[in-house]
Amino acid sequence: MASSRRTFLRGVAVALTGSVAGCAAALGNSPQLGQLGVTNYDAQAHEVHVLLFEADEPVYWMSKRVPAAEDGVLGTAIFEGHPSDLEPSRLLARLDGQSLAAAHRFDFSAYDADCLGLQVEIGEDHRPPELSIWYTGGPEPCGTAEKN
Repeated sequence: MASSRRTFLRGVAVALTGSVAGCAAALGNSPQLGQLGVTNYDAQAHEVHVLLFEADEPVYWMSKRVPAAEDGVLGTAIFEGHPSDLEPSRLLARLDGQSLAAAHRFDFSAYDADCLGLQVEIGEDHRPPELSIWYTGGPEPCGTAEKN
């Protein structure tokens, strides 16, 4: 009798584990990409390249020349025209002539939000300068904030 009880409990545990895993997978949708910009803190102009993927398919590739920071004014640029109706899986960003293997990676599935705005930053502390990617969550980056 004890072995049939163990078998039953093991079966229930497997079924519950499978159903919880299914729920977690259903909740794992990637956030939508809203604003995508770049800020240059460095005293030299740079070219930033971004590549946006949905699943394993590239869906957007763009390069922007970002002006140098001068007299306390940072260089900025906005990446426009990326598809807004998809659920991106990752973004790769690289600086100047770096290889794609050296690109910084941002994984959308690691964040629980409906929308993310991304800001690529070119730092001035290192030579050569390094990239970092910052994010903002909520409705504002996608322009869906309610108006009062």
